[in-house]
Amino acid sequence: MPELCPRCDEPMRADLVRSAIWLGDRLCIVEDVPAQVCDACAEQFYDEPTTDALRRLTEAGFPASEAIREVRVPVFSLRTRLSQDQTP
Repeated sequence: MPELCPRCDEPMRADLVRSAIWLGDRLCIVEDVPAQVCDACAEQFYDEPTTDALRRLTEAGFPASEAIREVRVPVFSLRTRLSQDQTP
C-alpha cells in the first residue's frame, strides 16, 4: 500500500526529482533526488538521508568542481505585467 500524502491524503509514489536551491543569488539544481511524490497536489517529500545529503551539499556551497553540467536559465520579471496597485 503506498504512503499517503500528509498534505492531501492521496497516494504518493517513489521517484527521482530535481530540486532547485538558491544560495544567495546563485541558483543550483540538484538532480537524481529520491522523493515521495504526490501527483494530486505536486508535493515532494524527502527522507532523512536525502535531506542530510542536500544540507551537506548546500553547506559546502555547491562546489563548481562537483557540478555534472551547467545550464543557462532565463530570468523574467512581472514588474511591467502587474498593475501599479499590485506591486509593493
